[in-house]
Amino acid sequence: MARIAVSASLFVGALAGCAAEDDSSDICSKRDGQLAEQLNDLPILDARPESATPTKSGSGCDASNGQAYANRSYRSPLARTEIVAFYEAALVRDGWQARPNSAVPPGTTRAATGINCYFTKMDGQFVHFAIPSSGSESTNYILEVNGQGQDGWASSCTPE
Repeated sequence: MARIAVSASLFVGALAGCAAEDDSSDICSKRDGQLAEQLNDLPILDARPESATPTKSGSGCDASNGQAYANRSYRSPLARTEIVAFYEAALVRDGWQARPNSAVPPGTTRAATGINCYFTKMDGQFVHFAIPSSGSESTNYILEVNGQGQDGWASSCTPE
């Protein structure tokens, strides 16, 4: 099994050469724009297995529902199950709360579905962490953190 270590402190310098997107200028309310900035600064997005290299980052608000988000893309030779296990451990250490959604049985993860539901509260609203499923094993993966959006909670991972 590959040795996994958090290298978040080195991530900021490594990310400087990566593409960044921010499509929030016309979509975000002032509050959601601020939340998107806060989400973008979450340490969990910069935590990564030692073998993972950053490829892209972004933040802003979703055009369809105004939902604030931040994301990171990485490339890693690790198996998807190892990546999921790394982030589940990191989320627990960072104080995120787990609540399984209906797609993933409690206490389990499935590589094809990404990661169990983890959430925390920021700026008075719940935010949700996800590793979206790529549909197959891949050397690339994405981390996403999302706010509630204008229409309320827009995820199957509802905290309440």
